[in-house]
Amino acid sequence: MIVFLTFTAAFTPIAAKVVVNAISPLSLAFLRFGTATLLLLAVFRFYGLNFKIDKKDRALFVFLALLVIPINQFCFLNGIKLSVASHSGVLYACTPLIVYIASIKTKNETFNYRKLFSISLTILGILIIFYENLLLPENKGKYFIAGDIVLFFAVASWSLYLAFSQNMVLKYGALKTQTISFTLGIIFYIPLFIMDFGNLNFDKVNFYTILGFLHLTILVAFGSYFLYSYSIKVIKSSTLTTMTNMSPVVTIIFSWLLLNENLSYFFMAGAAVTMLGVFFTQRVKDEMPISTLN
Repeated sequence: MIVFLTFTAAFTPIAAKVVVNAISPLSLAFLRFGTATLLLLAVFRFYGLNFKIDKKDRALFVFLALLVIPINQFCFLNGIKLSVASHSGVLYACTPLIVYIASIKTKNETFNYRKLFSISLTILGILIIFYENLLLPENKGKYFIAGDIVLFFAVASWSLYLAFSQNMVLKYGALKTQTISFTLGIIFYIPLFIMDFGNLNFDKVNFYTILGFLHLTILVAFGSYFLYSYSIKVIKSSTLTTMTNMSPVVTIIFSWLLLNENLSYFFMAGAAVTMLGVFFTQRVKDEMPISTLN
């Protein structure tokens, strides 16, 4: 699961950058998660599950739904259009830190200096890797800062979704939690799609656009999102996000293998620091076991 989540995350900013150049970001979010929601509903029905939840949990599910689709996708796809894929990789490296802080608030984790140190190491490693891109981007654009700010809100909304959905996953299961959150989220997103419908056209769509859309929809929105929810039943959410924080490194490696890009000293130093952070995270014992497989 960790390998799958890491590799899908590694190619997500690249796929998103390709697709938003052909399809309006607001419409893309609806098409992407509308398809993923239909797939989840099909699996949901296959297992004979129902939408019944406790009355006290309804407000939380509304909050989760708003986070995972309307807020996250608006910020991510618009941010990636204004900024660049490498900046997205850097900012999403902050996910474990935000998840960890939020998980302490929800009492799913306790404060641990060693875990905080290891998470900080992974973030430092990613920042070292992308140092040159952050300060000297090849294609300078006046919207990079605005795009990065919007991307940060995408990171924050995704991190909060992971942290606050953990109790619901333990209570209702990953499939039910995910399906209800997605179904509500796509309903809440309909007004944005209607507003943007006039900008939707497929004139620029080509093979790479379709490939990117399939990656974003099938592998990420349907597959990876579910696996993230399922994984936090047995792995602390901050530990999970830190272990998958190797994805920006994977992006660089495949750029070198497929595009013949040079590996700089920044990459080698950053990769070493990131892997050290991941290693330390796996060595830190969770003080509050959250569940076992059932």
